Amino acid sequence: MASAFDDTPQGLSSQINNLAAVLTRKSGLKVPRYQRPYTWSEREVRELITDLWGAFKRSPRAPFYFIGQIVLVRNAKGNFEISDGQQRLATLTMLIAYVRDRLPHRAKQYQQLIMDGDRPRLTLRDDGGFFHGFVQEPGRMADLAKHVETGVESKDLLCEAAQTIESELQGTSDGDLDAFFSYVAGNCTLNVVDASARGCAQTVFNTLNKRGSPLSGADIIKSELIENSGLDETKSEAAARKWEQIESMFERADFAHLLYMMPSLLTGEVVRSPDDLEQFIGAVKRSGGVHVFLFEKLPRYADALRAIFSDSIDAGKASADVNRRVHMMKQVQDWDWAPTLIAFLAEHGGDHRRVPRFVQALDRLVFGCELAVVDSRQIGGRYKRIMQAMGDDRKLYGPNGVFELLPTEHGRFIETLNRARRRDRSRRLLLMRIEAAMPNGSRLSMTDDVTVEHVLPKGSSPWWNQLFPDSKLRQEAANLLGNLTLATHDQNKRADNKSYAEKREVIFNTPGAPIHALSKDMEPMTEWTLVAIEDRQERLIRILCEDLGLIRREGAQAA
Repeated sequence: MASAFDDTPQGLSSQINNLAAVLTRKSGLKVPRYQRPYTWSEREVRELITDLWGAFKRSPRAPFYFIGQIVLVRNAKGNFEISDGQQRLATLTMLIAYVRDRLPHRAKQYQQLIMDGDRPRLTLRDDGGFFHGFVQEPGRMADLAKHVETGVESKDLLCEAAQTIESELQGTSDGDLDAFFSYVAGNCTLNVVDASARGCAQTVFNTLNKRGSPLSGADIIKSELIENSGLDETKSEAAARKWEQIESMFERADFAHLLYMMPSLLTGEVVRSPDDLEQFIGAVKRSGGVHVFLFEKLPRYADALRAIFSDSIDAGKASADVNRRVHMMKQVQDWDWAPTLIAFLAEHGGDHRRVPRFVQALDRLVFGCELAVVDSRQIGGRYKRIMQAMGDDRKLYGPNGVFELLPTEHGRFIETLNRARRRDRSRRLLLMRIEAAMPNGSRLSMTDDVTVEHVLPKGSSPWWNQLFPDSKLRQEAANLLGNLTLATHDQNKRADNKSYAEKREVIFNTPGAPIHALSKDMEPMTEWTLVAIEDRQERLIRILCEDLGLIRREGAQAA
């Protein structure tokens, strides 16, 4: 029977498509002017590859793997503008381009996902020509991975993405690589929302991301765990009350994240996917059942996570140092380390002798992962082995300890600290970590009013050009840790390309602005030369390495 109302809303449609269908739309996809350029860092690119690879390797393999939603709006020329989803689509196009260049016998099929004849399937905003030349033209992805710094952040991030893709996939055989990307193109799905007007697309985007209180993963887990677990009515009521009591300790999303960690916390398993209900229920059953989980394990894990959030871990006399380290670990975007620390605190947090050593070793590993000195494909397995060994210090530490960095990783750690740093977030995080390691250093957060100040500026000026006439050497020295300090946004703006004497005035004599330990370290240095930068570089790296336990503190006795 026909409806009295129109079944189809005007100007809006939605459908589930696989990746190949999204990329091969006849009218093409374009990033509009109002969108940001490419912004994904190495972490996001690596995370996408890891998620896709996990879906591909899952047994049994899922018939589809949902990778999100994109919102498109048709412009006056008939092309679809990407209102939401450009970072994923640009990265996925680079992944396909890498496979195309690796597999010449399959290049034609993969190139059809990238180009429609001589027309790009995806057109970026400001970097369209750069993207076309290195990604959409065959045979150039290896060149992009080796490309020198351009000075344009979005282009440099595209180069970094190409390097990450290469490092993540270069060890994969040609046969596995082809099977993997056949799965990605055909089985990875997106919800594609088409809107006929830009305002309509913006409304859809805002509604999907901000409005309402949607059913969370925690709600679904609660229903499955309590309602379908065979508990009698009295125990079900008690379980529901206990659940609500613990849930009230956290923000909604934070509690859901705690639950997503459960397979790791309960059994040491690598989490296949945050929404894998089957893995969650299986881990609960194998670790003692629903009653033990709800009344014994979950409360301890919740208390541990709350202590982590509030910087209030009790480690006796070492509490201040332990919470300083955990605070800095929380500034890292990837919280893969959290289940390991939660499990340790829940099971062994009462042993104040063991907590400081464990947290220092975790601190070292976390920043090793952040600086990419640890192979990202091994991180999950690394944490799993630590979880399994956390009751025995002989297995955790020492030459063969599961917590220790390998000699090659140790070398890469020192090497990467000595390299010039060009990514702003990486520079800022690393300087904040050094600041926290310095005597009387500040414990800062990524949300604080703190920026990276290049004493020798990245840009040229007559005063600095005379002091550093070699432009290449000047650019390299400008990005070394020894040339950097921390300042407020206002100080950074005022210092600009001024002379060293003028910069010192801004750093040390701005009313109300903090003078961080990194800046106090500069105070005795009346001239800023290459020797001064190199000496300071060595000093700051030693401070950090001693704090992380990479090298023994000067004057310390051998154990």
